[in-house]
Amino acid sequence: MKKQKRDNLIARILYICVGAVCGFFMVLSSDPEKFFGGTPGDFALQMIFCMVLIFAAYFIQAVIHEFGHLVFGLFTGYKFISFRIGNVMFIKESGKLRVKLYNIVGTGGQCLMMPPPWNEKLPTVLYNFGGCILNFVSSLIFLVLFIFAEKGSFFAMLFGMLTAVGFGNVLINGIPLQVGGISNDGRNAFLLGKNPVALRAFWLQLYVNGLMSSGERMRNMPEEWFFLPSGEDLFDPMICTVGVMKYNYYYDTHDFKSAEITAEYMLRAPGLLGIHKNELLCELLFLKIFRGAEPSEIDSLYTKELDKYIKATANYVSRRRLAYAYNLLYLKNLTMAQKCLEVFEKTVKTYPYSAEIENEKEIIELIKSKAEIF
Repeated sequence: MKKQKRDNLIARILYICVGAVCGFFMVLSSDPEKFFGGTPGDFALQMIFCMVLIFAAYFIQAVIHEFGHLVFGLFTGYKFISFRIGNVMFIKESGKLRVKLYNIVGTGGQCLMMPPPWNEKLPTVLYNFGGCILNFVSSLIFLVLFIFAEKGSFFAMLFGMLTAVGFGNVLINGIPLQVGGISNDGRNAFLLGKNPVALRAFWLQLYVNGLMSSGERMRNMPEEWFFLPSGEDLFDPMICTVGVMKYNYYYDTHDFKSAEITAEYMLRAPGLLGIHKNELLCELLFLKIFRGAEPSEIDSLYTKELDKYIKATANYVSRRRLAYAYNLLYLKNLTMAQKCLEVFEKTVKTYPYSAEIENEKEIIELIKSKAEIF
């Protein structure tokens, strides 16, 4: 916990530094007469213009970062699965590129790829650092363009912001940190270089995601792929991911008793990432509601912190299912439950993973049967 707080503090300091450098480039690229000697209105317009360009620079460098993962992934033998910026995802389905809506809290984008066949020398460094490499190279180019751009012009300020944000991305993603419950690229590369079990876990995570992206259900995968970490492995976030997948396997087979035991076990793991902890808490809440646990048991689990996370991830198909079960089975609010079901059905239309949709629809039917709604 102390390390996570430290990493979050370092990340905040780095973001503040990026903002300060953006301000430096703003002053360098602004028209001195308007910036220093103009009217308050001129100054306000300059500041608004600067903020818009900063947001644009973050978006452009996010695209460059994810494209870096794609380029270096392809170069080292990985295959394209999906490319996401914000909540817009481009995913390969049945050989065709389709557009879906999906988002992961704490991430601005993500490039997922199918790894090469497993081997103990699996290439991971270039794949993990590909985004940072392209951010760094592009920032050097934007710096040169800034130097030669006309002072006070739109392009001078844009190139300055792209330079600052790009170098900031290199530091924020390259320095090994766990920010907002998620390990950055540098930390992933660090963990993989230390532990061969973590390397196998990294490969398995990408491989299973690739299979699911093609429509394969986890219940059809070999159970022995997924194991519960123990001992020192419980302190490694990458290895803990396999334990989370073990839960997902039991959930997909509808073995809810084993799923609940697994969730409770993994929630005690010191190395469990914050995002995985919140996801398992949501799943544990659902399982307790589904089996009809005591209200006190459910209420104690549904904390203010978890409620905040549930609201932040309300667009997840699993959150739609949780909301339906909570209102139907626990609150007995049929009107609200029906609204939740309608939102669930709307969400699955743009959700990227057909295998997950198939299982969630099955779970919805089990919830209806539990409530004796046919």
